[in-house]
Amino acid sequence: MSSTFEALVDQALKLPDEQRGELAARLLRSLESNDGDEVTDQEWAAAWSAELDHRIREIRDGRIDLIDGDQVLNELRDITESP
Repeated sequence: MSSTFEALVDQALKLPDEQRGELAARLLRSLESNDGDEVTDQEWAAAWSAELDHRIREIRDGRIDLIDGDQVLNELRDITESP
């Protein structure tokens, strides 16, 4: 990678969490096709809100089992460290 790229990444990583999240969202949206069907910030927020509501309903209804984050990380570590 170029030194300019590395410098940009270093600067981005120094941003507060909220600004890094906004930067990430903007960069991801920039990769979407430019077919005229651009999603507005309000549509983006509404779509995520609907998805979160759906996931919360699944949890409350017992349709999915939650796994502790530490357990997942340990299992992933075991997988990646296995020959």
